[in-house]
Amino acid sequence: MDLDRMTVAVRPRNAWEGIDHGFAMAREWFMPLWCLWLSAALPVYLLAALVFPERPWLVILLVWWLKPLYEPPLLFWLSRTLFGETQNIRTVLSQWFSIVKPQLLANLTWRRLSPNRSFYMPVALLEGLRGKERKHRLAVLGRKQHAGGWLTLAGVHFELALEISFLILLFVMLPEELRWIDLEQLFLTPGTPEEWLHHIGNLLAMSVIAPFYVAGGFALYLTRRSELEAWDIEISFHRLKARRERRVRTSGFGPAVGMVALLWTLPGVDGLSARAAQFERGQVKAVIEEVLAQDAFGEKESVGYWKYIGQKDADEEGGHWFWELLTEFIEGFMSGFATVGEVLLWMGGGLLLAYLLYKAWISREWLRPRRTQSSQRKAAPVSLMGMDISPENLPRDIGGEARRLLDGDDFRAALSLLYRGTLAKFVHKDQLEIPDSATEVECLRLVAAGQPAEQARFFERLTLNWVRLAYDHQLPGREVIESLCGEWRLTCAGEKNSAE
Repeated sequence: MDLDRMTVAVRPRNAWEGIDHGFAMAREWFMPLWCLWLSAALPVYLLAALVFPERPWLVILLVWWLKPLYEPPLLFWLSRTLFGETQNIRTVLSQWFSIVKPQLLANLTWRRLSPNRSFYMPVALLEGLRGKERKHRLAVLGRKQHAGGWLTLAGVHFELALEISFLILLFVMLPEELRWIDLEQLFLTPGTPEEWLHHIGNLLAMSVIAPFYVAGGFALYLTRRSELEAWDIEISFHRLKARRERRVRTSGFGPAVGMVALLWTLPGVDGLSARAAQFERGQVKAVIEEVLAQDAFGEKESVGYWKYIGQKDADEEGGHWFWELLTEFIEGFMSGFATVGEVLLWMGGGLLLAYLLYKAWISREWLRPRRTQSSQRKAAPVSLMGMDISPENLPRDIGGEARRLLDGDDFRAALSLLYRGTLAKFVHKDQLEIPDSATEVECLRLVAAGQPAEQARFFERLTLNWVRLAYDHQLPGREVIESLCGEWRLTCAGEKNSAE
């Protein structure tokens, strides 16, 4: 590894500074990393959505599980760019299978749920270690190292937060008159269009987080190697050597000065050898141990563990690889299972809290203190949005009168009568408090909060057709108004269907 070619500064960092350094690299090279991830993940997502159109949860789970197919190209590109090798996206994609192939089965099975996946990935991809060598290497790199697991946990939460934020943003940006679904149905009972919105939000969230996750794990790996192998000291020595060589080359007296220094030290060689020979081996060992015991050389730590020393089986050598593979599988599975369980608990708690807050928000009318019968009730308005809704100025049979107007081809009057009659029924008969300054949307919100679900759905449909007619001059069909007249008799007038 040629450290002099590194394009980033190498200095001692703790684990969190290393991850932050990786995030800085991800911000600097976000577009090529994002395009690499999306180029590999998008075909898989589209194929899974076409194969399982009726199971969107299976599509999301499958694409999430196959992340080891999309992330190694990002690590490969980072490792080359970090040492000054320019790699375009097409070149990396042409080598995609050779990049993801090493230990792919393990990465898609028992190692998939490892919380340190981004931190351990460079060991297999860049160092090419496997078996005992990989296990020993990970033990050295992962000693007293927990930041990789927290990076994975934070990535999962950020992906979930970005997906939910994307869906809520789309819902908020749509005008209320054009919303075809409410927020509860969008998350709990989505239809086909909403499922594709979930797919788009999930894919975008994973693609945005992936460069930071891979770069953060790679930078954590580099930080750990720099700490163990003293990269900063080695780079400093290289710079000192290069500075000395430049100084000697620029000075014409360099060879002469070196020769004089050599001749000056020659007479003292025998004296130094004689003084070194005066020390015995035991004395030298004692001095070395005394020096190593100083605080400058770090602290010692004793680690105890249980090790089976019983009699070995005769065929141990033949089955050694199987038991090693089984042990690694069990360790990886249990570690990943515990991490996933913890993540699911936190996610479940967060979703439950968000759902309860949402239900409390939409049911906020129930949280207000109820007024007693003796309290003074605000006078009901006689007109709303310039329309007269007083009962004495409306016909007794609103549904029949609206149908009569419809037979005379007066669609606007028929729809207006249904709308005014429904508002009058809610305000004067059901005593629903609607201020006289309310708009159509505010009336719709108050009806949804204070009336039965059946009446609220009817009023939502009636309002949508009335707004289109009143403001956009979109005339509804005759069958639409006839259907509204029939619904009025069933929901507001309390009449039963004649077919019953």
